Amino acid sequence: MLGARLEVVPATAEYGRAVAASMRPADIAEVWALARHSPRQAVELSLAAPGEQLAFIADDMPLAVFGCSATAINGIGTPWLLGAVGVERHARQFLRLGRAHVARWAAEYDDLINVVDERNRDSIRWLHRLGFHFEAPVLLGPDACLFLPFHLRRSDV
Repeated sequence: MLGARLEVVPATAEYGRAVAASMRPADIAEVWALARHSPRQAVELSLAAPGEQLAFIADDMPLAVFGCSATAINGIGTPWLLGAVGVERHARQFLRLGRAHVARWAAEYDDLINVVDERNRDSIRWLHRLGFHFEAPVLLGPDACLFLPFHLRRSDV
């Protein structure tokens, strides 16, 4: 949308609740398939993880919470994003802002690694545009759904 005021700010519980209340159906399906989490549980766990938690805000409305969690394995970061319905209307701006954060995380960690639900086509396209590489699908979660591992190495940036 032209003229929208866009910013990335530190995520708060309030922003997280707003995103959870209007989470994209593909993200709802993904967090359920992976760990049987509700949108609210997924947001709360993500915001409580060690690392950086941010919110993408458009005209004072939180449209995504995202970040990079530190893992117990040195040098590995776990990038994540949970989006609200409507975030796709700002895809170009969010991609531009996201690239800066991914580059910073890639400088901080040797590897950025996570998985994405194979059905979550919008997220896969976004991750590809951010420069992530994908591996062969693996079965994960209580129902053994297909997820695509993705990664970005510091040397790739």
